Amino acid sequence: MLKRISWLLTITALFVGCTDADEMAPDLNNDTLMITEPEAFPIGMDPDFFAADVLPQYPDIKSCHSQGIEIVDDQFFLSCTVYGSTADRDVYAKSFLLKAKLSEVLSNSGSVTWTKHEITETTVIDNITRALGHPSGIVYDAERGGIWSAIAVYKALTHTRMTLYSPDTLAPMPGATPITIEDHIGTIGLLPDGRLIGMNWDSIDLYSVDPRDVSTQTDDIIDKVANTLTTAYQDCDTWDSSHFMCGGVLKEIDGIKYGRLHLLEVGAQGVQLTREVPLKLPDGTTSVRLGAADQDNTYGTYHITEALGNEGFAISADRKYAYFFPGDVPGGELVRYRLVDE
Repeated sequence: MLKRISWLLTITALFVGCTDADEMAPDLNNDTLMITEPEAFPIGMDPDFFAADVLPQYPDIKSCHSQGIEIVDDQFFLSCTVYGSTADRDVYAKSFLLKAKLSEVLSNSGSVTWTKHEITETTVIDNITRALGHPSGIVYDAERGGIWSAIAVYKALTHTRMTLYSPDTLAPMPGATPITIEDHIGTIGLLPDGRLIGMNWDSIDLYSVDPRDVSTQTDDIIDKVANTLTTAYQDCDTWDSSHFMCGGVLKEIDGIKYGRLHLLEVGAQGVQLTREVPLKLPDGTTSVRLGAADQDNTYGTYHITEALGNEGFAISADRKYAYFFPGDVPGGELVRYRLVDE
């Protein structure tokens, strides 16, 4: 069902991904936030983890394109999509939710026990059955005890179902009603009154939807707020009672997409940029460019051609670390930076 949208004019507590974030958080200055001291952790996933899930049309593709990450206590969650060609991924694609113990990943001790669950659904557009094969970034809803993901047709301006999934089984939670939006929603988060915020492809428009709305589809209304920021956000997480943080990529005038990390606030006109969180370099200088797409980037000992802000991002409950997952699975690595303000 489509949901009525309304924006908060005053934000008192944004998202509920980690309920102890404020209680345990260090006293960091939002005006001088930075990330530093990169580390990378192999995730210990079997190279054939997706071998049984290959698409019949593309039997040689055994990787899953990462989308979002979330950390809840010692559980590390990840969403990803298996697809073949960009030409037909709106028809042939699969959505997955995965989880493992964060402590096992951070221990660097080799093999890690991973669990996955396919969450693909379908819809019909122009008399063609399309796969909801593209999961969004993910966020934990402490009030409802589940993980939200928006599964969408892998094409802009199409169709999305926001669904609440069980952290235990990774299947849809019993009794949870999916939220349908006629757009491709790729980035989501939670507002303090329990509503979801969603950003579409390239974060051009923003939505907020109420999961508790039980009205029928015929009388639901969708309003959109245009995003004035030009960064294509990929995944978001809570920061404090009035801010959230999003990783994303921005194509600059040289035609290259650079990684970005933004501290944002929601208002009546959408999101406003509070701080562009930079990387503190070893010489003490800073850079707001967190790597470049299609170039060699080094995160600790990890080399990859994806920039930070590309795909998964999450903050530890104690606000000491920012986690990124720019690569795909099974071969990607979890990248961790310290959050500092000096």
